[in-house]
Amino acid sequence: MSAAMLLEVRDLKRHYELGASLLRRGKTLKAVDGVSFTLAAGKTLAVVGESGCGKSTLARMITMIEAPTAGSLRIDGIEVTTADAEAMRKLRPVVQMVFQNPFGSLNPRKKVGTILEEPVIINANLPAEARHAAAREMMAKVGLRPEHYSRYPHMFSGGQRQRIAIARALMLNPRIVVADEPVSALDVSIRAQVLNLLMDLQDEFHLAYLFISHDLSVVRHIADEVLVMYLGRPAEQGDKETIFTRPRHPYTRALLASTPAVDPKARGKRIVLRGELPSPIDPPTGCAFHKRCPYATAECAEIRPELRLVDGRRVACHYAESIA
Repeated sequence: MSAAMLLEVRDLKRHYELGASLLRRGKTLKAVDGVSFTLAAGKTLAVVGESGCGKSTLARMITMIEAPTAGSLRIDGIEVTTADAEAMRKLRPVVQMVFQNPFGSLNPRKKVGTILEEPVIINANLPAEARHAAAREMMAKVGLRPEHYSRYPHMFSGGQRQRIAIARALMLNPRIVVADEPVSALDVSIRAQVLNLLMDLQDEFHLAYLFISHDLSVVRHIADEVLVMYLGRPAEQGDKETIFTRPRHPYTRALLASTPAVDPKARGKRIVLRGELPSPIDPPTGCAFHKRCPYATAECAEIRPELRLVDGRRVACHYAESIA
């Protein structure tokens, strides 16, 4: 892994055993089932897909909230899956998270200053005066005024609360920020402001972003690379412009066609998917997408396609070359 490569994921999996008992064999829910990617400093990887595809489970593994079932997870050159308690303690400040709901992620009983200083109290040995100064400096960087230091979260708008959450995530000077749907709970008029703030902070601190979203218009605005997930596995993965201009997986094409556009002609041909997302407890045989795919054949129902390089991106589809 190069010096600038902060995050390296190889065949990462997270499985849950459900319903097991002395008299009954349980089932396995494969929330994430073989995801691989790398993330360099100053870059943004967007993970997209429907609810239930494994995006948030992947985020919890990257932030070390949950341990992987299998695979390799290297953060700043350290293998997380075999790290001891001391190594994990040093790694946790390197990766921080911005949650979807800014009001739910902030303690309503604590003032903004206390919320921002709490990570420093837990992870760093700074005197109170230095903590206060660091919190006020970070508030200024995210566009909050000095008088906000002594106010409670309920006294702010949704956009301001998310600015507080972003400031808290940056208090430990992380190198990787996992943003789990950071603007989906905000008004449309506020989303662009928060996205531009994230991009400005990335340039200033040279941060690596793992950006999780279902909104492809937001992804196109902020991402460098895109990972499309379906039922816990990668469907398509590559450079943003390659994915958006020449999608090769039918699922990616369907997601892009469903994105709202002022000019309907700009969306291209609309692809209507049949049925609902299958259960990860009992996934279909072969390609997990074949029951909803308009291009599926008998081969798709029998043989699971693996990721392979096609036209400058990696795609898991038997007929990627013929899908233009």
